[in-house]
Amino acid sequence: MLVAMFFVDILALIILFLIKNKISEKKFTNIKQRIFTWFVIIILFYLATMSRIYLLLLFGLISTLAFKEFLQFAYIKYNSKLMITSIVVNLAFYLGIYFKNLYVLLILFILIVLRFYKRSFIIFAFLVTTYLIGSITYIDDLNFIVNYMILIELNDVFQYISGNIFGERKITPNISPNKTVEGLIGGMILTTLTAALLKYIFHINYQIKFIPYLALIGFFGDIFISALKRKVNLKDSGTLLLGHGGILDRVDSLIFTAPIILFIFKYS
Repeated sequence: MLVAMFFVDILALIILFLIKNKISEKKFTNIKQRIFTWFVIIILFYLATMSRIYLLLLFGLISTLAFKEFLQFAYIKYNSKLMITSIVVNLAFYLGIYFKNLYVLLILFILIVLRFYKRSFIIFAFLVTTYLIGSITYIDDLNFIVNYMILIELNDVFQYISGNIFGERKITPNISPNKTVEGLIGGMILTTLTAALLKYIFHINYQIKFIPYLALIGFFGDIFISALKRKVNLKDSGTLLLGHGGILDRVDSLIFTAPIILFIFKYS
């Protein structure tokens, strides 16, 4: 499936250059950056399917960088002490995940609470960027993780496309003015149809009955981060991913869907 996405990305790049003269230079540059960033993302997750340790290292990096971005929503300075704390916390968390030791994860969270009980937003930041986003890595099946993550990311793309083509009724005009009812519904429908098609063609073990709910929950993750960005007047959570913004801008849909995907794996 990742190979298919790689070729789709190449096709998108070719189409972009074919229509270069029909769009503005600014839009051309932004789309080109987005496409090249997707190449990097696809390669990283292709490597992640080859080794559980690599997957955990990748998520450890994501959680650490996301934690840094999350702190700005409360105007908290990311100093050397918080950087070291974040690295240690995520190292301990993903080691606990690797050894499937829930006691380590529980004790770690208790220690975080005791250490930052006077700074509740930092506790909240660790909860979101490590415990929620990282919960999906508790799954042993690497292909299962990556396949569902691809679907969640495609849902973002489908909502964006549907909203731009059909969008009229705004859902959260004061938080994210570009989000529309048509975009949300279109994303849910296209994501579900894509999952059904991929299940039929590539025999991917998607639980189709859950897909519309995952698409909806992913939308709320997006709105959640958008609301925090709006509070501090930020367009993007960062600049690390060219054309996309920050790490949180790319993984916000995972905040609430990751635990649900874990539930699907364990109990469906």
